[in-house]
Amino acid sequence: VAPARRDFRYDTPMSSSAAGVRGTEVRDDEGTRGLEVRFDVDAPRDAVLDLLWDPAHFPELYPEIESVAILERDDRRMRAEYRVNAVVKRVRYELERTLDRESGTLRWRELGGDLRKVRGEWRVDARGSGSTLTYRAFVDVGYFVPTALVRDLAMAKLGEMVARVQRVAGRLTAR
Repeated sequence: VAPARRDFRYDTPMSSSAAGVRGTEVRDDEGTRGLEVRFDVDAPRDAVLDLLWDPAHFPELYPEIESVAILERDDRRMRAEYRVNAVVKRVRYELERTLDRESGTLRWRELGGDLRKVRGEWRVDARGSGSTLTYRAFVDVGYFVPTALVRDLAMAKLGEMVARVQRVAGRLTAR
């Protein structure tokens, strides 16, 4: 039986380019709740993969990340420690990120830290001269936080992230 999916729309006044982007509540294979969003950017697939992979772009793409320490890195794998202002509290976690250029996916999973689970992926598919991106993220904080509060905050943040990715990708390819 497929897990239930719940559609929602981002209509944030902060980012008109993200308004109307359709997202879905999803669950992973272990039943952890997560969010998925799919949207288009006006940048080629390889440029988008480079943008999402390079930690130099994190401050602009993910302003809630207060610091990143790269512990190991090569062309396909990165291990990093993050300190994040997660609105409800500041957290630290270590992730392993892997990049598969052939399939157009960038995945991450927790290796330790304050949260029980931090997993997800970006999938980037070519679409004409641009790209279609699918973002999936699953977080289990490991302690009680009201589900509705976390979901509402995450939905608002995703709409803002979509607008940032679209803006930065467009700017980089306009150079």
